[in-house]
Amino acid sequence: MKIPESAIELRIATMFDQRKLKNMRRDARVTVSAASDKTNDFGLREYIVIYGRASLTEGGAAELLQKLATTYIGPDAVFPGMPEPPPGFIVHVTPERVAGVGPWAKT
Repeated sequence: MKIPESAIELRIATMFDQRKLKNMRRDARVTVSAASDKTNDFGLREYIVIYGRASLTEGGAAELLQKLATTYIGPDAVFPGMPEPPPGFIVHVTPERVAGVGPWAKT
């Protein structure tokens, strides 16, 4: 399945400059996968694999993590739990192809 150019990007926040960021700077090709708790009619666990290209921006990680925390943990969540978090990095993944088992894999 091909992804149209108008596809939404994935954003991943990380607080510290890690080896994965060094690797993405060297080679922007990335693969992101996620498993579902659903099982399809054939008994297969649903999952998605997104192949794409990554770009990095410095800063904004703490703000993105806080926004996600209020959505996924609760409205009063504080994350990351440090008084002055570092600026961190945001990984922007532009999807190029999707695979896996689930409704997103149907053509």
